[in-house]
Amino acid sequence: MNTSISLLEGVSIMMAIILIVVGLKKWQILHKDDSLLFSKIVLNLTLPAVIFSSLAVKSFDIRFLQMSGIMALIEILMMFIAWSLASLLRFDNGKKGALILVASFGMTSLLGYPIIRQVFPGNAMAMEEAVVTSEFGVGLLLFIFAPIIAMYYGESKVEARSVFLSVRKFFVSPVFVALVLGLVVSFFPQVKNVELLSTVLRLFKLIGGANLLMVALTIGLILEFSQFGKVAAFLAVALSLKLLVKPFLSVW
Repeated sequence: MNTSISLLEGVSIMMAIILIVVGLKKWQILHKDDSLLFSKIVLNLTLPAVIFSSLAVKSFDIRFLQMSGIMALIEILMMFIAWSLASLLRFDNGKKGALILVASFGMTSLLGYPIIRQVFPGNAMAMEEAVVTSEFGVGLLLFIFAPIIAMYYGESKVEARSVFLSVRKFFVSPVFVALVLGLVVSFFPQVKNVELLSTVLRLFKLIGGANLLMVALTIGLILEFSQFGKVAAFLAVALSLKLLVKPFLSVW
């Protein structure tokens, strides 16, 4: 199947589930507060399962770390571009900080992985590339810069301790632990023939299969369409930076 068609199909499936969840919320079958439970399941169970089962089945490719470095440079450049544009448009501090964060960083692990699995079903290399590039090139920087930007533009004192705690949270998170364990297994091909590991991988693939649904449930419950009109200008700028400028920099 053509990649573009697969992408359209993957995004359509995700959007369809999200809209169903929005309907379930409107009919009060599900509630906004339920999103906290589903997000915890994603971050602590289904997402780590996806990451480990994707990395463990392939031999590690060092080129993915180079891509992570390139992605990190793009993130830093995007922060500068977003800050410049927000200053030019005279956004207040709250909107300026939000634009820098939204334009520069994305929850690739939340939305990106489910879509990649839809577009490249069964392609372990595509998932490995996405996981390594995302976690090292995006995730780590997010945990470093997000608290700094939030504190600075939130008009509170920037504290080194808060930044340290945020970075530590990244390194002890189930997502990072799954990343490290998956990479370790990928360096030892002979281990993959052990029957116990094969059973564990099947278990994790089964758990990871629920990730798309859990993510869609989380997003569908968080979304508030009635609020979009109030931030239309902000969204237009953020989406232009995110969907036009950043991809252009990545390709260039």
